[in-house]
Amino acid sequence: MVVNTTSCGMVGQAGSRHQSDKLPKTALAADIIYIPLETPFLAAARKRGNRTVNGLGMLLHQGRPAWKAWFGIEPDVTAELRAMIEKTI
Repeated sequence: MVVNTTSCGMVGQAGSRHQSDKLPKTALAADIIYIPLETPFLAAARKRGNRTVNGLGMLLHQGRPAWKAWFGIEPDVTAELRAMIEKTI
């Protein structure tokens, strides 16, 4: 697994310099970025046949304890919630 934890690939930022051509095809490529949902790094890895994960899930799950602390409710992260958020990105 390789995870991009930098701002490379965010809207307005340069893409990652990571060269995915040496990444085994069985490796997972993950990115903490969620805007755009598919960064150049993830697009290159997906094109090579790697499984990819963007940062939207991390954002949604990190938001749960914040909502609990601020508003006293802990929302469920559902497929419907993810789809709704994806439409706004």
